[in-house]
Amino acid sequence: MTEKKRILIVDDTKDILLLVSRRLQSWGYETLTADSGEDGLRIAEEQVPDLILLDIMMPKLKGREVCARLKANPKTQRIPVIFLTALGLADHVKAGMDQGADDYIVKPFEPAELKDRIAVCLARHEPLAPS
Repeated sequence: MTEKKRILIVDDTKDILLLVSRRLQSWGYETLTADSGEDGLRIAEEQVPDLILLDIMMPKLKGREVCARLKANPKTQRIPVIFLTALGLADHVKAGMDQGADDYIVKPFEPAELKDRIAVCLARHEPLAPS
């Protein structure tokens, strides 16, 4: 039996953390939550989740900076990051992807889209089984 994939959700809005966490759990994922960029970095380093959902607009440490630090850290650089944010302009998306994000989802989002994009991102980062 394969073990559950762990997803870290980093968002300063408690309602979003709760909503997304419950949804992911209903899809069979284990969730970790952080309500600040600083906590997100600490938890990512300690727990090394399989994927990170990251808000951009947060007090103090913004999501783009969190992503840049994750990608610069050898322990966390391989963790796929999906930005989950209200910033939906093309410039925002480009800036997020330039920081090393693997995907970019604009709030409000459709749960089915979130589920599909997470599955695709995790599959892309699945280590290949030896043949």
